[in-house]
Amino acid sequence: METVTRVIERQESRTGKDKPVVIKWRDAKLLRHHSINIAIDNIFESTKAKPFVKINLIGASGTGKTTLGRVISHGLHSRDPSFEVHFFEDEDLIDFRSTIENLSSNNQILVFDDLSGLVAKHGKKKLDILKAEITEIRHINESKKDRKIVMILNFHAQKMLDKQLRIANYTFYTDCTLEERNYLEEILGKQAAFKIDQFIKLKAFAEQYHKFHFPLKRKNFFTYKDADPFKVILYNNTIRTNFLVFPKLSWILGDKPCHICDPASKTVESKENLDNFIEDFSKKFGVSTSKRAVVQILERQGKRVLPKRVLQAEKYIDQYLAEKRINLDELADKYNLSENRTKLPSVKQPDFEVKA
Repeated sequence: METVTRVIERQESRTGKDKPVVIKWRDAKLLRHHSINIAIDNIFESTKAKPFVKINLIGASGTGKTTLGRVISHGLHSRDPSFEVHFFEDEDLIDFRSTIENLSSNNQILVFDDLSGLVAKHGKKKLDILKAEITEIRHINESKKDRKIVMILNFHAQKMLDKQLRIANYTFYTDCTLEERNYLEEILGKQAAFKIDQFIKLKAFAEQYHKFHFPLKRKNFFTYKDADPFKVILYNNTIRTNFLVFPKLSWILGDKPCHICDPASKTVESKENLDNFIEDFSKKFGVSTSKRAVVQILERQGKRVLPKRVLQAEKYIDQYLAEKRINLDELADKYNLSENRTKLPSVKQPDFEVKA
């Protein structure tokens, strides 16, 4: 009996699995696979496995590197409040080793704003010294070697970077010129060539027309208004290269300020608020307890305000802990110290005046 083979063609799936998903972030729409939160989640997962994660932000002045650094930092410490966030200026980098030694033993996010400017102000020799100290950063102050460190470096052009500084776990490009195109392909690989070319066109189009768009299926496009609120960037996580979009931190925060990433400015109003705060705070909790609470908050943010004698005692304890000669929990028991949790009762809540 002759066998007849029939090929039955399957109808294209209409489940939309390959269709880009549009989501809303606050009141703005974006493609889900473009969200900056994808990258922040990648970085956060890396911090669970690695004690040191390095991130490079590459782009010309005014393309959003500083803003992007703040968005990434906020995303990370929001996911893990054990991270402190520090933004370094030139003066902090002159004696980098001392700056790192004075940080607490908490996990650290260190943001370096424009190292390109460091060379212009202090010369290449200073950058070479800093480069060597960055390499040894986890070994500066051995008693705190268990803390995790995320380092975010900000540069103008990757081509000008020393190889040691160029290597990173994650790299974000806020722009790319035609002059840098071939070099970028060398770094990211030929498989990224199409996206590099598309990125150059997207940035040029956004600059001229204040918007940029991505092609979808059936000749449709998804359009973003440039910086309203999203800007486009190119992102590489050493595995693949993708497009992402990010907003300003102020847009993310909205009416919920973050005192770590976006503290209140020193203004006449803030001074008046401070006077009212001190009077009410001390009245409700007492001067001694109030001062101790402020010290605790400052210490959590890495600002060493304890008396020198106490800091010296802390270094003494650190040496014993580093050598594993004592157990910290047993030490706490000896001093009758135990972990406390509490809620702020209604009678001690702040009395905020409603602004007109």
